Amino acid sequence: MSSPEDETRLRELIAANERLTKELAERRATEQALRANELSFQLTVDSIPGMVHTMTATGGVEFVNHQILDYFGKTLEELNDWQRLIHPDDRSRVVDGWTHSVETGEPYDMEHRVLVADGTYRWIHTRGLPLRDMSGHIVRWYNLLTDVDERRRAEEALRESERESSLIVETIPGCVAMMSPNGEVDFVNRQLVEYCGQPLAAMREWGTNGTVYAEDLPYVAKVFGDAIGAGEPYDFEARIRRFDGVYRWFQVRGLPLRDTSERIARWYVLLTDIDERKRAETELRGAYDSFADAQRLSKTGSFFADAVRDVHTWSDETYRIFELDPTTTITAQRVRDCVHPDDVSAFDSAMARGMTGVDVTFAFRIVTARGAVKHLRGVAHVREFVDGRPMFIGALQDVTENMVAEEALSKARSELAHVARVTTMSALTASIAHEVNQPISGIITNAGTCLRMLAADAPDIEGARETARRTIRDANRASDVIARLRVLFSKKESTLESVDVNEATREVIALSWADLQRNRVVLQLDLDEDLPIVTGDRVQLQQVVLNLIRNASDAMTDVHDRPRQLVVKTSCDERVRLRVTVRDVGVGLPPEGVDSLFDAFYTTKSGGMGIGLFVSRSIIERHQGRLWAQRNDGPGATFSFSIPLAPPTGPDSPQT
Repeated sequence: MSSPEDETRLRELIAANERLTKELAERRATEQALRANELSFQLTVDSIPGMVHTMTATGGVEFVNHQILDYFGKTLEELNDWQRLIHPDDRSRVVDGWTHSVETGEPYDMEHRVLVADGTYRWIHTRGLPLRDMSGHIVRWYNLLTDVDERRRAEEALRESERESSLIVETIPGCVAMMSPNGEVDFVNRQLVEYCGQPLAAMREWGTNGTVYAEDLPYVAKVFGDAIGAGEPYDFEARIRRFDGVYRWFQVRGLPLRDTSERIARWYVLLTDIDERKRAETELRGAYDSFADAQRLSKTGSFFADAVRDVHTWSDETYRIFELDPTTTITAQRVRDCVHPDDVSAFDSAMARGMTGVDVTFAFRIVTARGAVKHLRGVAHVREFVDGRPMFIGALQDVTENMVAEEALSKARSELAHVARVTTMSALTASIAHEVNQPISGIITNAGTCLRMLAADAPDIEGARETARRTIRDANRASDVIARLRVLFSKKESTLESVDVNEATREVIALSWADLQRNRVVLQLDLDEDLPIVTGDRVQLQQVVLNLIRNASDAMTDVHDRPRQLVVKTSCDERVRLRVTVRDVGVGLPPEGVDSLFDAFYTTKSGGMGIGLFVSRSIIERHQGRLWAQRNDGPGATFSFSIPLAPPTGPDSPQT
């Protein structure tokens, strides 16, 4: 039989067993609930679209979701040695950062490279947050890993692109700036900094710090503001201050860069120095104005022509010459309609030559709408060929006034030539009297002899006949002298003929012989007997020779210390030009210049008119020749003229 103590102990044991059984049941229920929670947690974590793991308070790997296992290709045990998976270049930085977070409890946030399942390193972003209990102690770390490799590569590519863009901008041979969407300056390249001598901060204040010339600023501000507001490109010219304070012209172009949403992400601005171009444009405008003025003053117009396509461009003066409205479309037919009826054939001929692609000179008259007749002369040169078509550039001049003046000048020349011949008569009176007196005396003597022979008791018929022949000879001689004098001093038009210059010179010397003897001039003739015949006006050429001989004789009037030697020479220069030279030993040429000798009314003689040499030069030039003077090595001067052996041609040649 049990004692009361045993029963008490038994009841206590039963009670203890019931408590234990209850506790075990509760523990099993708790463990089951915990396992269910852990399973639910794992399911939840595995379903998160990211890499999640937990770590102990001391940093040991506790749990990882399957995304991490797949990403790294490691087991949970292998992931405990996670430091080996960090890129060697990032390892010390990552370990130090994680250690600091574990020791301080501060959240962990870092980007670094890790070795992934395919054996490559990729960038990840790791964030770690501590889980604390009621007392604030850390019981666990929750970590989220995000693959940012694509982003990092994109950022690196963007940085490289920006670096390359920066290098490109820096190497552009011009000044470049970049601005924000609202127009604030974000970047200026080295060239712009060096040009303006201002840093970026100062360049941002370009509207107020004098960078833009004050007179240009209102216009620039309006154009710039309108472009930024409208988001449209802009292009303007303004003066920008250089580092030394000098303002130069720039062309400023701004272009917006838009993103995929068509929003302006940035403005690119190119500033190009155009100061030299602006100066050239100013000079060109001035030159064009001067050119236009010169065309108006000279009545010379210019033109460009594509003769085959019948396309013509005229200057303003060309329109004025033709008295056409500047809006008139110019064609060959339109020009032909203006040509004087008598000159249409000449115009057609010039056009036909131009169609063959050769340079053309032309001269014709036009009749304007108001009936005015104008004389035109011009030239058209082939500048280039386009598709086989000649492109002409040319000029034409209204020479109406010149033609009128030339006619008046020609008439004046004839009058002066006549005056010059007449004024020579007084000086040649003695020579003329001598030349005429000899044959007249012979005529009288022969006539008397003839009468005596016929009056004799036995008339000397044969002697009388011979005396009559001598009488006729002397009469012819006198007639020739008178004829030469009438020709030389008559007022008649110029006549082209074959001229023996030696013979013409001898005739002039014959007329001047008495005058030369009276002045004690020693004449030396040096005439080339092989001199060819030339074509010209005999009387006019004789007048030139006569003027030169008279001037040479007059130049030696006051010479008493040496013989008054006069040399008249004819020669042929390379069988191309004939030359006549008159050399004296007189007082020489005036010191003020040789050319003035040939000016009208210039004379060194007290009683001279000053027209002899002027007329002589005009005559020689009309024969397409040249008359000149030069000082001798010794005393005196030499006057020479040369004319071509070929017949003179052209508008200034002597006319028949």
